[in-house]
Amino acid sequence: MGNWDLDIGEHYLRRTVHEAEELFAQVLGEEPIGADPLPFKIYRDVPRHRLPGALPLEIGDARSAFAGFTAREPVLREPAQLLSALLYYGYGFSRWDEGPGAVWPYHRMVPSARCYFPTELYLWMPRTGEVPAGIYHYDTLHHGLALIREGDFRAELGRLLGADVDDVHSVLLLSSLFWKNAFKYRGYSYRLCAQEAGMVAGNLLMVAGALGLRGEVGFQFADRRAGRLLGLVDSEEHLFAALPLRRDGSAAEPAPDVPVPPVSHRYVRPEGDVHPHDALFTSIAENSLLDDAAEGARQLPVSAPGCRCDSGETPTLPMPPARREPIGLGATLRARNSGNVLFNPIAKTLPLADLWEIVRYATDPYRSDLRDGVAEPGVSLHVVALDVAGLAKGVYRFCREHAGLHLVAEGDFSRPLQGTLPVPNLNLCASNAVLYLAADHAEASRTFGNRAYRLINLEAGIVAQRLCVLSAAHGLAARVHNGYDAAGVESILRLDEAKLTPFFQIAIAHNRPGVQLGLPVVF
Repeated sequence: MGNWDLDIGEHYLRRTVHEAEELFAQVLGEEPIGADPLPFKIYRDVPRHRLPGALPLEIGDARSAFAGFTAREPVLREPAQLLSALLYYGYGFSRWDEGPGAVWPYHRMVPSARCYFPTELYLWMPRTGEVPAGIYHYDTLHHGLALIREGDFRAELGRLLGADVDDVHSVLLLSSLFWKNAFKYRGYSYRLCAQEAGMVAGNLLMVAGALGLRGEVGFQFADRRAGRLLGLVDSEEHLFAALPLRRDGSAAEPAPDVPVPPVSHRYVRPEGDVHPHDALFTSIAENSLLDDAAEGARQLPVSAPGCRCDSGETPTLPMPPARREPIGLGATLRARNSGNVLFNPIAKTLPLADLWEIVRYATDPYRSDLRDGVAEPGVSLHVVALDVAGLAKGVYRFCREHAGLHLVAEGDFSRPLQGTLPVPNLNLCASNAVLYLAADHAEASRTFGNRAYRLINLEAGIVAQRLCVLSAAHGLAARVHNGYDAAGVESILRLDEAKLTPFFQIAIAHNRPGVQLGLPVVF
């Protein structure tokens, strides 16, 4: 057993992707175990610090973090205000729904299955105003900080990540508190947790870029050591990603080496302290861990993200120059939505220029510990055009290398794709396009072991959030949905020929007004 027993990862992939319909039927046919967990994690008996309110309604351009985009001067410079905006727009409590259609009323800046939000956001920060240096938990409900450890822990974070973090503005730490999702989804939950953590990471990178900070992502670290630093219970919560943020020209004294004694804090748990995770969940959660950052691997295989075209091939549809009109990230995040619970959008043609602005940045390079330097995410983007002006209906593969879309198959695939949904709670036939993110799990496993499953979903989440945000910028809802027959999708998109597995499905469309009222929450 362990990260290199690859049968475990293959079994989990089969059960949660290729046999997802059977697993869903089993999971959803059972009653949740015990009381529902609270949608917000609230620590007890720890020092608390309120973050500055009166948040700006705009923070910068949504494309500021992308290569080749010239960002304007950041709006915020005062440290406490910048931190407040970073956390709120990164993962804040943004909307409360009221009305008969408000099935899941709490919303944040990213999508979440049934709005359970298992991702938790911690951070290390230097002293900021009256708030001491230390490791904090972001309390989204009260827009405040709960102190986990006071002090300068950059040296320990550097050892943990295998990177130099002496000059950081802050280090954001994303965990998954599994039971907030697993109480309902059981063994399937690990997939949802990894996807959401990736979307939060993607959102934080975009927000940081708009605020003038450069972000990177660490995915490979000593898991149990990370848990001890944050005071997490190993069986309940794992760190999934760490984001060191830097400001150009910043410098700092070398980090002191300080002791890291054990720490444990209570938080509000109406569902009780004992959570019986099932065998499928624990198989992947416990057998994809690293004992040391040095165990991490580099470079996803080129067969996962790279272009499969001949070197001289030109795209069917070349990409036009990018638009230069401003896209305010603040307004866009407030507008972002996943559509109604029953996703039955308005059939309205999407201009081709808008589609280009949604997909052009999706696989933009970023810096992580999975490969050297700045490189593309390890997933490929496939576009099924259904109702886009000037674009023939069909399956396309987006290609950054050749700057355009390669035609895979021409034709109307709305009904075949609709047929891949065992539960027809999405009307794909009225959508403008359906976007799929795919990867070669077998190849990734040979590089990263069972951890590949987590890493693929995390990176796909980064790409998915870019698509969701830029869809909102063009007046569209973006619905992330896992309830598809993977074999059917692989056949329609011809992914099976390339040994690719679809990990994300995102329908983009013009949302139909619902029977609920969305009330913005601005601190």
